[in-house]
Amino acid sequence: MTDAGRVPPAPAVLRLVQMAVLGRWRATGEELYREVARLTEAAPGRELLVSGSGDGVTAEWLAVRTGATVSGVDPDAERVEAAERRAREALRGATLGYQVAPLEDLPFENEVFDATVGEPSLASLASPARAIAEIARVTKPLGVIVLLQPTWSSEIKGPAREMLVERLGLRPRMLVEWKQMMREAGIVELQVQDWTSGGPARPSGTMKTVEATELTWPQKAQIVGRAWRRWGWREARGAVERETTLLRELSRERAIGFQLLKGVKWPHPRTA
Repeated sequence: MTDAGRVPPAPAVLRLVQMAVLGRWRATGEELYREVARLTEAAPGRELLVSGSGDGVTAEWLAVRTGATVSGVDPDAERVEAAERRAREALRGATLGYQVAPLEDLPFENEVFDATVGEPSLASLASPARAIAEIARVTKPLGVIVLLQPTWSSEIKGPAREMLVERLGLRPRMLVEWKQMMREAGIVELQVQDWTSGGPARPSGTMKTVEATELTWPQKAQIVGRAWRRWGWREARGAVERETTLLRELSRERAIGFQLLKGVKWPHPRTA
């Protein structure tokens, strides 16, 4: 791959990539959230944390639909502000609050939440292991911890992975890596559900793929302009083709996996 292949994408392209990948997982909608609520036993009187809450979709669903008291935390102040706006419009008496804070240093005391949820944005961190350790720290002993995380497909290798990371804004890990980070944080009784195709009960290929392979003329102009300013006209001519090819690859159903990992916080401190 040339250096031009590593030109950071135009914002419009970044949004298209996120739609192609994250949008497919979000398309599971009610099914995924109902499963998270079941595993965390979300109900009135229960306190839940959503780490990496972003725009608040998961936290809001849990608070409104289950009656649990839900706290969301995210390092992006703008996204938290947007989540708070959404909450003011949709709460209907539910208990939900947000804080701006690093996911690797959560602003809570030890062992305060009955259950916690780690969103896909954990994969954007330099140290997701530290964020998972923080999730375990603030969860009560024997509390349930659920992670919703992207995993690498064996079909994506080498330079293509780095292009994907730049455009997605997340760095998926192998499933075994996520499980190891959970074990190191003192999380046991691990269970995994594969939601790549829309849930464990849904056969592969039955989930509608989110199409994001068509670039508009303004988006093409953005791509060409950024490549031309950095690398010159020769590389700029192939920039649109490179981005389109990548989008098509990412739109394939199993280009990246999506796993729900569930565990329980071990009640005793880990020993060396």
